Amino acid sequence: MKKKAAGLVIAILCYSIAVAGVFYFIGYKTAYDHMETSVSKLIPQTFYATISEMQGNTCTVKGMEVNDINFRGEFSFSIVEETKIMWRYTEITPEDLEIGDHISITFTGEVLESYPAQIQQVDIIQLLDDER
Repeated sequence: MKKKAAGLVIAILCYSIAVAGVFYFIGYKTAYDHMETSVSKLIPQTFYATISEMQGNTCTVKGMEVNDINFRGEFSFSIVEETKIMWRYTEITPEDLEIGDHISITFTGEVLESYPAQIQQVDIIQLLDDER
């Protein structure tokens, strides 16, 4: 009788440890995934593009071939008050940008997978052309 009780206690203990381990790894994986997506939202990314359309404060661009393959498509974004627009280390206005201009776009945050892809937070637009 004592052997059965001891065996039952050991079996319950082993089962509890196994269940706790599963929940630990599920929690660890969830926390790691959350951390990884949060960090990617904060790391600035830059790519090069050509302006294909301007409507008000919304800009549509086509990524250049020099980019990583993920940034060669079409993208759309809004130019907000916090967005810096620069040309040769001088701030310019959105009105200074024209269709056909070559720009670099530095952003943090997400890119929504739609057509065109939507960049949520553009931090800096750098006009790359030699002349304005």
